[in-house]
Amino acid sequence: MSAKGSFSSLLLHVHPHSVPEESSGLRFTWCLGGLALWFFLVETITGLLLLLRYVPTLSAAYLSIQDIAHIAPYGFFIRNIHYWAGQAMVVVVVLHMIRVFVTHSFRSPREFNWIIGMLLLVFTVLVDFTGYILVWDDRSFWAWTIARNLAETIPIAGSIFAGLFFGPSDAGDFNLIRIYVWHVVLLPGLMAGLMAWHFWRVRKDGISRPL
Repeated sequence: MSAKGSFSSLLLHVHPHSVPEESSGLRFTWCLGGLALWFFLVETITGLLLLLRYVPTLSAAYLSIQDIAHIAPYGFFIRNIHYWAGQAMVVVVVLHMIRVFVTHSFRSPREFNWIIGMLLLVFTVLVDFTGYILVWDDRSFWAWTIARNLAETIPIAGSIFAGLFFGPSDAGDFNLIRIYVWHVVLLPGLMAGLMAWHFWRVRKDGISRPL
């Protein structure tokens, strides 16, 4: 294929997918999925900046948060953006899933994309919760303790899940580092991959109802 042909194919691929006129009007539920992606990008950028000062150990985690909030240049501003973007992302994803359910947009051929969306909802809540734990103040400790105990009550695989996600029952640096890895690497990585797949399926299957 010539260079001109390759460039034309690339333009056709990145060109916005055609959207029916009746689906393009401005509504309260307009582009909630795209808004969730935008919040995810904000979370990624601000999270990378917070990584420069955060220390994932029991003795230093809370102190490093205080350092970010009160000493680091623009730290208070960046941390608040990170926090509120995370809360907004949870709300937007929940509203998006409600809209998809109410409009029956999860039906064939979009049922698999509905499953991906449900996974993204679960991961969004988990990444928000793990961020709450990383503060490691009294409330974070008890949130970690209660969540781990609840996880152990899951039938069959509860103890395995609790160990993999939360670590040993006795709180230590290893536990916080495990939560840190889930929050910073594993969950965002899974979410990025599923989001790419999710948006590709939306483009491939088309839009069933107004945005």
